[in-house]
Amino acid sequence: MRLLAVLLALVALVLPPTWLAVTLAGGDSAHLGSVVVGAWILKALLLFHAAFVWLAARRRPVEGAYEPLVLRGAVANPPVGHAELALVALACIAALALRLFDLSNQLWFDEIDTLVHYARQPLGHVLTTFDSQNQHLLYSVLARISCVLFGDGAFGLRLPAALFGVASVWALWRFARRVAPAREALIATALLAVSYHHVWFSQNARGYTGLLCFTLLGSGAFVELLTRREPRARGPLVLYAVSMALAVAVHVTALFVVAAHGLVWLTTLFTSRSRAVGPNRWAPAWAFVLTATFALTCYALVLPQFPATMLAKSMPGAATEWKNPLWLVTETLSGLARGLPGGWIALAGGGLVFALGAWSYFRQGLGVCALFFLPIVVTVVAIVGMKHNLWPRFFFSSAGFMALVVLRGVATGLELAVRGERAARVFAVVGVVLVAGSAATLPRAYGPKQDFEGALAFVRANAAPTDGIATIEMTDLPYREFLNAGWESVKSLDELVALEQRHPRTWIVYCTPTFLAARQPEAWRRLQDEYAEAKVFPGTVGGSEVVVRVRR
Repeated sequence: MRLLAVLLALVALVLPPTWLAVTLAGGDSAHLGSVVVGAWILKALLLFHAAFVWLAARRRPVEGAYEPLVLRGAVANPPVGHAELALVALACIAALALRLFDLSNQLWFDEIDTLVHYARQPLGHVLTTFDSQNQHLLYSVLARISCVLFGDGAFGLRLPAALFGVASVWALWRFARRVAPAREALIATALLAVSYHHVWFSQNARGYTGLLCFTLLGSGAFVELLTRREPRARGPLVLYAVSMALAVAVHVTALFVVAAHGLVWLTTLFTSRSRAVGPNRWAPAWAFVLTATFALTCYALVLPQFPATMLAKSMPGAATEWKNPLWLVTETLSGLARGLPGGWIALAGGGLVFALGAWSYFRQGLGVCALFFLPIVVTVVAIVGMKHNLWPRFFFSSAGFMALVVLRGVATGLELAVRGERAARVFAVVGVVLVAGSAATLPRAYGPKQDFEGALAFVRANAAPTDGIATIEMTDLPYREFLNAGWESVKSLDELVALEQRHPRTWIVYCTPTFLAARQPEAWRRLQDEYAEAKVFPGTVGGSEVVVRVRR
């Protein structure tokens, strides 16, 4: 411990900030000055951690009684047996195969943005650039490394997401064993492994599966911090801090999860009847401090760029349904129905099951129940307050928790309907049926997320040499910098009209109608009124189909 503290202090003292900034960002970087400031912040954080490690090594446990902060919530399962380990390993192997299958299919807009602006850039550029909310810093770093090793196509770009997806299957089992019976943990693990939504996100080159994985690991460590009796168990504290800092590094919305954990701890702290918990009472506080300093270290080099980028409003001045909480609810329900066998009927029936599960976890312990639902509430309140778009993917980190709630609802319902040991056997059968039904929806997860290539081939096959072809808004980047189509780009209604006047026939390729209608309402109305729909190319990204329209 002390050797580590000395090494951290030496690195902090001898590290030249300007040299580091120039080496990583380049001497001609537009934001070189901010990177130099970030390097000084990095030095300060390294010194802080050196002092923290040194003091932690000198600390001795305080004598006295050590009681857990929370007496209810955790579940005492038997030790893990070989059969259970084999089933978990089988689930992870199946998860890997399902996520590597068709991994090279077409990219969608956000993935193309990541590939062009980060994964194809030098690693130093990735580490020192935070100019877009599309920059999932840790994921971009891993994607860059993966693209160097496996090529800068879809496979290399998406591989970190696929591996995070497999790791999150294991992380769910590890967390579930703390709060649920082993049989529920096993079936939840299998369910996540063959989940339509989980496979889809595991093949999406963004940070969401990493966010899910680290959130599950951090939540498991947090449960242990709340329920442990050992005063010197630093493992859960460090695991929590590292896990949640990496979650923040891979996606900033993890801050809302940490905030929810903080609310749970504060509520527990001031409502606990025990006054003999000793140092365990304050262990979560130290975990939050380390989470903050670890996360700041991850972002240190880009920290001066951070406020302007993250606090920027989504589509300022544009009226869009994406900021409406009601749209969030309907879009989330619609997305869930797409991934369930039976669609809306299964979703409607699942509502009662979900309510039973939530009630069971509430009775098990308010702290554990809050871990499941409070992060969702905090995230909604924060995003609405910032006037940001309310995309359902921001809540993917709760996918594992929701699977556990559903399975608890099934188990509770069966216990009410079937008495005795038969309930456990029936639950196992129902669990297998649920896993099989979920697996049956997997074909919907594969295929192009956005079919830019199909639209490109269609236009090239049908447009005459004298025709005008243009992209608008979210089709500009894919066709200009990724597919190199050589088409024009229109930025306004006037540019659209000018293009029409130069050609006997005009083709416009656009996608994500909600975004286009909000950003360019006048051009959108002209496209709807004066252009005929030539063809629509659907994809697995909801509401982001690629549309080709033509005007004579």
